[in-house]
Amino acid sequence: MLKGFMKKFKDKLKKRSPAPLNDKLNLTQRSIHIEDMQLAKSLHDNLDQLKSLLGNSYDLVIRRFSIGDHGMTAAIIYISGLEDSKAIDKIIFDLTTLLPMAAGDSTSPQRFYQEARNKVLRNEEVEPVQELSDLFDRLFLGDSILLFDGVGWGLICETKGWEVRNVEEPESERVIRGTRDGFVESLPVNTSLIRRRLRSPNLWIEKMEIGTVSKTQVAFAYLKGLAQEGLIKEVRTRLESIEIDGIIESGVIEELIEDTYLTPFPLLHRTERTDIAFSELLQGRVVIFTDGSSFALLVPTRLENMLQGPDDYFEKFPIGSFIRLGRMVSFIIAIFLPGIYVAAVNFHPELIPGTLLLRITAARQGVPFPAAIEVVLMEIVFELLREGGLRLPGMIGPAISIVGALILGDAAIRAGLVSPAVVIVVAATGIASFVAPAFSLGIAGRLIRFFMILFAATFGLFGLQLGFILLSLHLMSLRSFGYPYFAPYGPLILQDWKDTLVRLPWWLQKKRPKLEGGRDPDRLKRSRAQRPPRGLEDSEEDQGKNKGRVK
Repeated sequence: MLKGFMKKFKDKLKKRSPAPLNDKLNLTQRSIHIEDMQLAKSLHDNLDQLKSLLGNSYDLVIRRFSIGDHGMTAAIIYISGLEDSKAIDKIIFDLTTLLPMAAGDSTSPQRFYQEARNKVLRNEEVEPVQELSDLFDRLFLGDSILLFDGVGWGLICETKGWEVRNVEEPESERVIRGTRDGFVESLPVNTSLIRRRLRSPNLWIEKMEIGTVSKTQVAFAYLKGLAQEGLIKEVRTRLESIEIDGIIESGVIEELIEDTYLTPFPLLHRTERTDIAFSELLQGRVVIFTDGSSFALLVPTRLENMLQGPDDYFEKFPIGSFIRLGRMVSFIIAIFLPGIYVAAVNFHPELIPGTLLLRITAARQGVPFPAAIEVVLMEIVFELLREGGLRLPGMIGPAISIVGALILGDAAIRAGLVSPAVVIVVAATGIASFVAPAFSLGIAGRLIRFFMILFAATFGLFGLQLGFILLSLHLMSLRSFGYPYFAPYGPLILQDWKDTLVRLPWWLQKKRPKLEGGRDPDRLKRSRAQRPPRGLEDSEEDQGKNKGRVK
């Protein structure tokens, strides 16, 4: 028994005073070693240990100061650029002026520590810390660490104060009518934007750290009592199961938690707009935030959600329905129009009016490539121009893209490499592909377009029919966190058709989506149908009153 006690004592002593790290340890070994380390009682040893672990980094700031006339020394440690300097100056002022009076004649370091924690720093968010791993987690978030000589514990003080980008409208999701605030790269700011819109105690936000090296903070929000408990558990499980060294952006999380990677379609909807995230929460979905990323992930999602825009809801329902229907037709055109042209020219010329067919045939005289090769070449050139325009500086990118498209298109026609009809088809397809509000969905449509051209060049319109069937089967097989991706078309959910191809008036949309919001399906508790006014003429009772007044 004595041997066991001595072994535990030696292990504890070893844990509190581990051997210094050496350069032969790799990253994983260093991380494991740091997790086993704790603060010592000596302030000098603690500061030397922190300097050694951080490599004496230039942005590590250590401010030592004395408290009272008893020779009590302390230090506050923080990372330069992440701190609020005024908050740190206030902490030091309180400790040097108020703490000696609170401690009285005591010379015990433990007494100074307790008085600072319970009385002097009572207006600050103060937490005790002993493990070095916990200390570093808070230090790199902008908090400060307060250490006393003779105490094996430290105090974490809330002093975050780094610069944050201003809240402004997202560039990639602009609207004519709607809110102008979007998410930024700060997790607390993003969650506060949601809190401002959804002032409910049922809005629950859970936070965790992902990344063995980066320690990236990730949070997910949901409405308790509305979101399905199975969905919440699945989101929590998938996030906790991620084991990676660092999270660069929310796209890393998106790929690690999606149901399948064998699809070009985005299975998680990402957005920078606060109103879209707010709307998805009200429908029973979960919103995932990543610190350092301005994009929030919405789960589960449907294909139709990424073809809907804020303008559909902020305008009157006939206008919103017209815009949405045109957007969906444009997305179909972006996928199938080049294939339809190739199939009609090569296999089914009888479907083209005679006059138009003669013009197309005359324009193609001398073109050295088949129609399919023509279309593919022009599509590739258009993709290159699009990517080049995105990478160029913002002031000249659009101009270069437009001028390049005009010059190359005209030069290709004059050189007899392509026909004018192909240029028109590719241009119309390119414009239609920009209509999709979700950029990731637009990319998926551009990729599928090449497969449809291949089917059309091989089997004609029958090949396009085959491609359409395969595409439909693929969409119906997809799941987003276990929920059908192609709902409410496959499976067929007639209740949700009030907000799919067209948007019916708000007073008719009384139910939430059946699958996601089934726990509390009633969205509109009470409303009335809009009826035309009775007219400008007075009722009989009003007319009688008016006659009595006129003499």
